[in-house]
Amino acid sequence: MPTRILRNDRPKGGLTQAGKRHDLKAVRWYVLTLPTAAGGRRDRISPSKGLDVELSRRERRGETLFEYFAPSYVEVRKVDGKMVNTRRPLLFNYVFVRSSVEEIFRMKRTLPLYNFLPRISSGGTAHFPYLSDAEMGNLRWIAESYSNELPVYVPDGRRLLKGDRVRITSGYFSGMEAEVVIQPGGGHKDVMARILDCMWVPLFEVKQGEYELIELNTKGKHVYTHLDNDRLREGLHEALGRYHASGSVAEEDTRLAHEVLRFYGSLQVDTDVMRCKIYSSLLPAYKLLGEEDEFARLFVTIRSMLPVVKAAQSRALLLVTLYGCTDSSIYRQMAHELVDPWRGEPSPKKSKQVLIRRLDDYDRWLKHNE
Repeated sequence: MPTRILRNDRPKGGLTQAGKRHDLKAVRWYVLTLPTAAGGRRDRISPSKGLDVELSRRERRGETLFEYFAPSYVEVRKVDGKMVNTRRPLLFNYVFVRSSVEEIFRMKRTLPLYNFLPRISSGGTAHFPYLSDAEMGNLRWIAESYSNELPVYVPDGRRLLKGDRVRITSGYFSGMEAEVVIQPGGGHKDVMARILDCMWVPLFEVKQGEYELIELNTKGKHVYTHLDNDRLREGLHEALGRYHASGSVAEEDTRLAHEVLRFYGSLQVDTDVMRCKIYSSLLPAYKLLGEEDEFARLFVTIRSMLPVVKAAQSRALLLVTLYGCTDSSIYRQMAHELVDPWRGEPSPKKSKQVLIRRLDDYDRWLKHNE
């Protein structure tokens, strides 16, 4: 529990009676707790369930409403051979409620199990700890970055290339490593892989969900010069800036995104570096066009690639792009960890300067530069 950001700024002289009444009516983000359930069932408590019922009741009766925040996470379990996602409370017995002390005590008449955190004494007075709106906004941003994460990253078979290495995660060959030898296309619907060091096993099908990516093909030598089209790449970046500022996409930015898809959407490349360049253009294009399904599929592919991308600048390119497209605190931190050391270099090369500038732009556009 991040108690270091709970407010403790009462004046030393205490509060007058009028000040106390005003304090009881002040609307703030207070922290409420729920008791843990017996029998080790604390992870099954839903802090938001009772609050949803109370909000519905108040809305029907025209009573004062409140806002609450109960962060959650995704738990992944294997059920009958399939991965099942279940949303669980992140803080099993904490919930943040934006209301006044007076209204919360009124709420507790129907929901007596919800309790304030213990009072804090300061300057001769005692008050319930709370968070400012700015502090709560930052907490929500960080929590949502984790709760919105996809916990299982299985790259779409259509994006695997010949020469990629995978590890089989289920079935008879579970735990063995394989190399992709035939990728989808040309009449093939499934990825075909060869089990390494097992000559008695011929080619066999690997279905999505039965493998994880462990190494990208880096043997190819073909170079696509138009992958470095500055007009398209800078245009996408500036279009994202306008999108973050207004929440809408201008007509010229839509045309640019479609042009990017025509250039890169079906382009076949054969190295990890070139894949990083293409995906860093396709992801913002899908974002600007509102193509959520394609965005989600590519997002999963990029996440599965990150651990096996060895080139620092390619990895930084993906992280900066992810941050700019998702406003995630996770990718922001990872991007800064890679990019910030370049600021101290005497004369960083142009590609590094571009990533430094883009990262600074995203911090400013997404208001995380303070």
